[in-house]
Amino acid sequence: MRHARWLDHLPLWAVYGAVARTGIYEPWELVFMAAPLAAAALAEGLRRDFGRWRLPLELAVLGWTAFDLLTHPGFFGALVRLLFLLAGLRLALPRQTTQRRQLLLIGFLLFLTTAISNSDLEFFAWTLAWMLTATAALLQQAWEVPAALRPGPAARPPFRLVPLWAAGALALAAGFFLILPRLNTGWRPFPTFGAALGRLQAGLSDQVDLSQPGPVAGNHEVVMRVIPPADLDPGQREALARDLGYLRGLTLERVEGQRWEPEELTPGPTLQLGNQQDGGAAFRGAHLELFLNPTPRGVVPLPYGAVFASTPFFQRLRRGEGGSWRLPFPVTRGIPIQIVQAAPPGAGSSTPSSTGDERPPTGRRLAELLELQPEHEAARRASLAWAPGILRAPDLAAALTAKLRTFSYTLDNPCGTAANPLEAFLDRIQAGHCEYFASALALMLRARGVPARVVNGYRLGVWIPEGGYWLVTQDEAHAWVEYWDRDAGLWRMADGTPPLSPSEAEGLGGAWTRLSDALVFQWDRYVVRFSGEDQSAGLSAVQGLAQGWSWRWKRPSTAAAGAVCLLAALWLAWRLRRGSPSGLAEPRGSKALAPLLRRTRRLAPPRPGETARRWLGRLGTLRPERATALAALSEAVDRVLYGPGTESELRALVRAETRAWRRG
Repeated sequence: MRHARWLDHLPLWAVYGAVARTGIYEPWELVFMAAPLAAAALAEGLRRDFGRWRLPLELAVLGWTAFDLLTHPGFFGALVRLLFLLAGLRLALPRQTTQRRQLLLIGFLLFLTTAISNSDLEFFAWTLAWMLTATAALLQQAWEVPAALRPGPAARPPFRLVPLWAAGALALAAGFFLILPRLNTGWRPFPTFGAALGRLQAGLSDQVDLSQPGPVAGNHEVVMRVIPPADLDPGQREALARDLGYLRGLTLERVEGQRWEPEELTPGPTLQLGNQQDGGAAFRGAHLELFLNPTPRGVVPLPYGAVFASTPFFQRLRRGEGGSWRLPFPVTRGIPIQIVQAAPPGAGSSTPSSTGDERPPTGRRLAELLELQPEHEAARRASLAWAPGILRAPDLAAALTAKLRTFSYTLDNPCGTAANPLEAFLDRIQAGHCEYFASALALMLRARGVPARVVNGYRLGVWIPEGGYWLVTQDEAHAWVEYWDRDAGLWRMADGTPPLSPSEAEGLGGAWTRLSDALVFQWDRYVVRFSGEDQSAGLSAVQGLAQGWSWRWKRPSTAAAGAVCLLAALWLAWRLRRGSPSGLAEPRGSKALAPLLRRTRRLAPPRPGETARRWLGRLGTLRPERATALAALSEAVDRVLYGPGTESELRALVRAETRAWRRG
């Protein structure tokens, strides 16, 4: 086979794709891993023999390994780089069956180093690629030995069987996946180090700092998927989307110049906690699922009006700074959080925020919620100019919000390089991102004696109809304001940022984006997150179907039974009259000769123990003019059985001979 040796390269490139998918290696490491494979492929294409350079190349590999361990501490990364280097070296050197099996072993070890840290859908695709290429390479190696013993040109291996074998292996793995006990809960018993996302990249932060220069870059990392009840009609879903417009993360009450920071003792929302077995059945409202992806801070953004939340593994949410709710342990994969959301408010409405913090701020906390500093003088001037007179807190917030919404929203951050970014935003540039609008509104409310604070969270993202959920990414990170209404004794929310609707993915590319995200989520939800509870639910469903099924025998009529018996008798008589080609000694030859056998059955039926060659020779004595063609047909049968012949060639000769006997 001309391209047989290239099969040794394919499994290693499939493994390289899986390794690159992990995202845990530096760019230079990925280039280094690909370089030996690319060099070996070039040598294969140029048909260069490096056998005489074996010893220098092996010494070079040993030297590089020592240098790599000294300059780049870390055994795991060095091991992966070494395996790729050895794979490239083995591919470039002359190799026999033993060395080709070593290449498959190296690829398998590399695949194991990747499989322990990946479980997403894209990695599954690379797994399939590796399985198919490794199976094809094994088939080629196993086929070459017996093929070399046959005379004539070697036949091609049956590569058409590779997908069938791979499908069988997947079916077997799926069976074990369903029945084996679940051992991994997805929780890590050690903390995740690292701060929040960078200030110049979209995402939830634990502070607001207006003095950061430079534009804000987009960030499409998925934060969560909000799954509503499946029985909602489009109108109810749209109403629920308006109610879920804001997902509250944490509040920032302390301001220092241009920076807002959270307070550890800020009261958080009142929330009844439970586990998945509780289900929140005692609470009325919309039952939602938040499928939360891992985040460095572990903040759980919740919609306004959430009254109940349950987490898997009997773990309870804990309170964090800024009145936030957080996961008790960092997680390595997405987890579901069941919530019940009742009577949520719309953005900018006069409906209470339902934060659960209904105690009026007093003492030091009240002073902090009203604090203004000399850097905030522009906010005081703007508040008096835009909303003069004595106004109630909701009316004041509405007037200031309306004025701010005439400004321009931009991620270019034109005020970031100013000496006083807030003053530049209010007096001159009048353009910025959401943190400027929230900071300005909170400070303008404070300037009029209204306690106010900044809230960091998310807006509800786009609706994914293919998956039945709202997708929230870091691009939906948002900041708004909560202020205290003394007359009502409640916290209310206000958003001075101009209205921004999430951009819907449209067209063919948008449809593919939505579909791919839905596939990734379904994989994560029903495969990666498959648990013991899912096993129990599946077995219960199967048991219910089995118990509900009953055999209902209906006695057939006499006429129907008689018709079935008559058809069976006719079929048996036809088979007996037709005869069987089993008298021919060679099964493969007799199967291909079946059309000719049916044509000549009456003239020369095969005798017990008669070979295909002898039977064809006897046909030649009956019609001497066909003796030469029948002899050629006998040779074709022998080539199929013992030599390099093909079934297609034999069938063509049989068809021609059958037509000749039909004409005769």
